[in-house]
Amino acid sequence: MSELRKYTVEFLKVLADPTRLEILTQLKNDEKNSSEIQDELRKSQSTISKHLKMLVDSNLIDFEKKDNIKYYKIKHSDIFTLLSHINSTVADINTEKLKDLIDIDRNETLS
Repeated sequence: MSELRKYTVEFLKVLADPTRLEILTQLKNDEKNSSEIQDELRKSQSTISKHLKMLVDSNLIDFEKKDNIKYYKIKHSDIFTLLSHINSTVADINTEKLKDLIDIDRNETLS
């Protein structure tokens, strides 16, 4: 496996977690500290810290210290374009699955 593919797999793993996606959404329009994120997501401090570290390590977010408090912000805003494309693709795929299931159900009902 190429190095680029390894990085891609690791990147996708970072995005594959609901808490990390929620954190990214929280940071979309404003920087926040870990306590604010913790309160909004109603998760433990250790859980939020773990996920923030992963997002920082993957270069999706960055932080700035102000009065000894880390404020996190989005590092690459184009991540939201990617997430929008993923959401559209997932919706299309699931729409097709749902349509297929409805067709199967209709055919079974009529036979």
